[in-house]
Amino acid sequence: MADPSSNVLSVRALVAGYERDLPIVRGVDFSVSSGEFVVILGPNGAGKSTFVKAIAGLVPIHSGSAALGSFDITNVAAHDKIRHGLAFVPQTENIFATLSISDNLQLAADILPRGRRGTRIAEIYSMFPDLAARPSLRAGQLSGGQRQMLAVARALVVDPSVLILDEPSAGLSPKIVSEVFSRLKAINQANVTVVLVEQNVKAALAIADRAVILVEGRVRHEGPAASLADDPVVAELYLGARREGEGARP
Repeated sequence: MADPSSNVLSVRALVAGYERDLPIVRGVDFSVSSGEFVVILGPNGAGKSTFVKAIAGLVPIHSGSAALGSFDITNVAAHDKIRHGLAFVPQTENIFATLSISDNLQLAADILPRGRRGTRIAEIYSMFPDLAARPSLRAGQLSGGQRQMLAVARALVVDPSVLILDEPSAGLSPKIVSEVFSRLKAINQANVTVVLVEQNVKAALAIADRAVILVEGRVRHEGPAASLADDPVVAELYLGARREGEGARP
């Protein structure tokens, strides 16, 4: 567990799901310290996406709590959580495809003070030179990897303390996944705390500091990412990996 004195995100006994009588997340305790890069892993149906959506305010929380630093965000509306420093990048529908790159960023910047917007967008362009090169291009014309980078850029406009991403590698080629993950690591190294839900276990563990494994809506295992990457029992039981000699996982 992260050091409680430095927790930037704390979740306690969280129970969440679309229906009160059918919880998907079942009493999860989870903490992230400032500057950490934490990956949330687990088999399909483990509740990973539901968990982070509940934190972000997109899935009902039935009991338990979530806090950013000392501020309780359990019952705060999703759009207000952004103002308190929580940015969430969903797996799909994370950009406005019919608008330009520039318009996407300007919309995201609307919650900033008027005098700060232009400066912050310029800072974002310096972080994402591919986007800066074609600001008038319609977002729907971008490649899958570029769309994900625009989605991340939109989230970063508000200068969040915590960036949560839900499976940003979905549908991308291995080469593009490597580029996206490399950019996420650079963002983390620029003092942005990152929480990543991923199915690409090997790639995620390679860039994370710590990993948490969910199974059936509960935390079953956690530890340093490097240790879990080499743990055959964890890989077999919780990640669906095959034993050596049985062939590579697709």
